[in-house]
Amino acid sequence: MILEGRTVLALDVGEKRIGVALSHGVVAEGFGVLDFRKDKPEETIAKIKNIISEQKVDKIVIGLPLGRDGKETAQSQKIRAFTANLEGALGLECDFVEESYSTVEVEREQENLKEKGKLKSLDVDAEAARVILEQYLQENE
Repeated sequence: MILEGRTVLALDVGEKRIGVALSHGVVAEGFGVLDFRKDKPEETIAKIKNIISEQKVDKIVIGLPLGRDGKETAQSQKIRAFTANLEGALGLECDFVEESYSTVEVEREQENLKEKGKLKSLDVDAEAARVILEQYLQENE
């Protein structure tokens, strides 16, 4: 496996929050949520740097939503711009994963758990990042 023994960080970049997930090998787990201030991206990047340092991250994966036609959207262009800033600040290259429906998938999972009476308190943004990371791990086995 290409990623065995590596720590991968996944980000689900939204308008106001960034979901974070980590994998220290083969299991992806939601890690938390960062507030995202577009007027102060350096604060968000500093928080991501701290996570990378503390968790000894080797690889960064960022969800990139595409439109139904498979083309980039205004949101995907914003994410690419943020990623370029992040790569410059970190000196690390980020990979993208097409993630148009990661949040929808998490909401469905939560609804299924609710119906079964097993709803855990899940943060949708962190869990969407987990879904992105799981997809990346499967594609890179």
